Amino acid sequence: MRATRSIVAATTMLLLGVGLAACSSQSDDLEKQLTKAGYTNVSAEADYDTVYDKKKKKNVKKLDDYEADAKAGSCSVEIEQDSGDHDYVIETVNGKDVNFSNLTASALIAELAKQNVRC
Repeated sequence: MRATRSIVAATTMLLLGVGLAACSSQSDDLEKQLTKAGYTNVSAEADYDTVYDKKKKKNVKKLDDYEADAKAGSCSVEIEQDSGDHDYVIETVNGKDVNFSNLTASALIAELAKQNVRC
């Protein structure tokens, strides 16, 4: 009986460890998604806001969204993705505010060329 419990406990811990190792964060997923879309030099991280918690009576950090910096050709691009979402929004290109959703790097460069914006 004792050996059975030990085997069950060891198996459970092993499965839990494998499950946790297989998980990746949303920032890692965003980096992979942008790299697959043709962006280079991608770096993504979680963005936290400070919010006052009335129950705890102190400021706490709350996950806001995920932000990434990348390159599309020679353009510097800032991209945002809401927590739990798979769509991303291109917010700025070389410091200029834009609003494009889910464009690949080549599609972004083509769209900017239509607007006579060079990178």
